[in-house]
Amino acid sequence: MMDTMWAFMQMGGLKADYPALKEACMELRQMMMQKTAGQRKDKPKDLSWDNLERVKVTIICEAMALVLSGEYEEAGA
Repeated sequence: MMDTMWAFMQMGGLKADYPALKEACMELRQMMMQKTAGQRKDKPKDLSWDNLERVKVTIICEAMALVLSGEYEEAGA
């Protein structure tokens, strides 16, 4: 998954998507704060740790796209 995303970034096919970055960060935050692995039926709002790899790759790729696009510096100025 990471190789594919990196290939798109190198070709210029992946644009910065701050909402996607924020959503993935919030998913990771929820997974870190919950007391379960997201597998208990009595906790339907808990996220499964099976999604961790997808969430990590999304955060890494979206952060890279944001920095490489130059939008990060524009927001901080």
